[in-house]
Amino acid sequence: MFAPNSSDKQYLEALVLGHEAAFDALFIRHYAGLLRYAKTLLPYPTDAAEDVVADLFCTIWTSRAQLNVQGSLASYLYAAVKHRSYDKLRQQRRAIIAAEDDLPDTQPEAAHLQPDQLLDFQELNEHLLQLIERLPERTRQVFQLHRDSGLTYEEIAALLAISINSVKTHMFRALRFLKSALYASGVQ
Repeated sequence: MFAPNSSDKQYLEALVLGHEAAFDALFIRHYAGLLRYAKTLLPYPTDAAEDVVADLFCTIWTSRAQLNVQGSLASYLYAAVKHRSYDKLRQQRRAIIAAEDDLPDTQPEAAHLQPDQLLDFQELNEHLLQLIERLPERTRQVFQLHRDSGLTYEEIAALLAISINSVKTHMFRALRFLKSALYASGVQ
């Protein structure tokens, strides 16, 4: 029914009318590239990327009558995968936080310290938190995503739409600042 060199626009017009062959052709044309892209945004677990792309195509099929793509279909698909991947990352983080909240409260790591050591530890922790607040906004954001949220450099780069080298630079600057500020305040 369709020529192999039909344009995305022709397939899209047929898809809106309910032609399964048009949907199949679009799926075959775009699935592999979208999956590669999703895997860069969601490297672990790998099935999360597959879920995102499969869910996108399911939504396209079920909502085909209301589908309104402005501009290039490829741009639309890649943007949809990006947004769905970020939603998936947020869901994964919420699940981790909920699981951590369900854990029984345990003694803090510093519970074995003597009272004066515990006080020193608390003061150092307060001082460190104040220093972190003094970091430039983007540097602080990268530092906290890595240290507090446990994201990898690749995940941070994807989330903030910056290069991995920029993430590394921000982390280097944050650590250099914190080390020198702690050293200047007499903390070794």
